[in-house]
Amino acid sequence: MVAGAGPIDPIAAWSTITEPKPLLEPDNVLSACDSILGRLDTKIRRAEAEAPPTIGAASMHPLIWGAARPLWVDGHFRQAISAAAESLIAQVKARAGRYDVADTPLWQQTFSEKAPEPGKARLRWPGDPTANQDVKNMNDGLRFFAPGVQMLIRNPATHSIDEMAEQEALERLAVLSLLARWVEQCVVEGVSSTA
Repeated sequence: MVAGAGPIDPIAAWSTITEPKPLLEPDNVLSACDSILGRLDTKIRRAEAEAPPTIGAASMHPLIWGAARPLWVDGHFRQAISAAAESLIAQVKARAGRYDVADTPLWQQTFSEKAPEPGKARLRWPGDPTANQDVKNMNDGLRFFAPGVQMLIRNPATHSIDEMAEQEALERLAVLSLLARWVEQCVVEGVSSTA
């Protein structure tokens, strides 16, 4: 505020500095600029603190990112998703010892609520599902989620020829990474000792 002039914009008033009776002195303008910069810095820090988290491809599950990376860096996002999904399927086949079934039935059988059978191992979330509702929920959820990932993420990426946008691919890669982490945490029940 300047007496007799009311509120003054220090930036706009800068042009009056060279006049015989400027509205503001240089020190006033510089002080106002320092104040503005301080306020802007505070707003920037606040905005950065409130910014949404970012998903980094390199921080995905190593199995998923390891398979996707060579294609991803070349911009082949659909093929990267396909490679990551195939790598995850290969991991499940190896853990369960199941090479005798197609991929979608593999997920369905591996997470089946039925007891393991000879040559048909099951993956189970660790813990007792009869004593812990969270364990039961994880087993039930994986039984539906894993085949869904196969049908909704792997199959379109493998059977389509259309390229995929990077953001869409990153989201799908994140889903595969999450499933890979859950599969890794599961215990194998009833692995057959036959060669």
